[in-house]
Amino acid sequence: MLVESKSVITSSDVARIANVSQATVSRVFNNPDKVKAQTVAKVQKAVRDLGYTPNAIARSLTSKQTNMVAIVSVRFDNPFYQTLLIKISDMISEMGKKVILIQTNFDQSLDDILHEVMAYQVDGVVVLSAALSTKLLDRFAKIQIPLVVFNKYFDSREFFSVSSDNMDAGKLVADFLHGRGYKSFGFISGLQLSQTSDFRYKGFTERLHEHGYVPPVSISGDYSYRSGYEGLLEMKQRGKLPQAVFCVNDLMALGAMDAARSVLGMKIPDDIAFVGFDNLEQGSWQSYKLTSVKQPLDEMISHTQNYLTKKFDNAETSGGYILLKCKLEERSSS
Repeated sequence: MLVESKSVITSSDVARIANVSQATVSRVFNNPDKVKAQTVAKVQKAVRDLGYTPNAIARSLTSKQTNMVAIVSVRFDNPFYQTLLIKISDMISEMGKKVILIQTNFDQSLDDILHEVMAYQVDGVVVLSAALSTKLLDRFAKIQIPLVVFNKYFDSREFFSVSSDNMDAGKLVADFLHGRGYKSFGFISGLQLSQTSDFRYKGFTERLHEHGYVPPVSISGDYSYRSGYEGLLEMKQRGKLPQAVFCVNDLMALGAMDAARSVLGMKIPDDIAFVGFDNLEQGSWQSYKLTSVKQPLDEMISHTQNYLTKKFDNAETSGGYILLKCKLEERSSS
């Protein structure tokens, strides 16, 4: 049996060629294990003969699932977020879902972000740490989309958050530098109101105080290489540089190290030591050998997958949070 030549082949054409109902065609695509093998073969042959491609949007309207998960982030240019993006995308693909990337600006309105996510009718959302405010997270909860906040701590029954224990990590760095014999300290932070940066600073300063030291000289950065470079020079302008500097991420630490060597003519770690955060591959390069805090990304992603799987399967589960311990990757920068 032939069909008239036309620009769009539909499932009804497949049904007519295979001599089955359109509902059967739908079951072959969505639940083939519930259809007789002989019928499946007939439908598949018709699909090949016609060159038919299922309409994913139409199927999503029927099933009320798009099989898409949105990843929302402020930026993807940071190597840490690039690594994180690959790992989370692989996890989502393993779940049989597609990924939509939504990049936001720090000053983007709440309604713009919500409108974009809701327009795609995604099955779930994974938010990378700096992207959303507490106010926006509350609004996500109200629209009932399964939501995971990654690397930011929130205690909510409406959504799930998984994060490194950033306060404990700050204490870990303070203990390490104290154990190495350093007596004065600096800190280059992330953006203002950044929870991860604030917690790392709080843990760092509290533990330094416990060891009997004065608070570190603190400079504001924005997580970029340039802000680390300029931050160390600003620290120098304020007076004598400390013996050791803790940067809230590796990019800023690499910038600060380059400023110390190229502008100030200092030797690392003889004149000044550095510790970063995120354990970027670039930090392990011979020219840096940066000591850095390593986050348990694989474990964090595993918890994310477990939560989303339960939500997609309509299993009973509430939100909450998980905090995971970090480790220090010791190298010759300190």
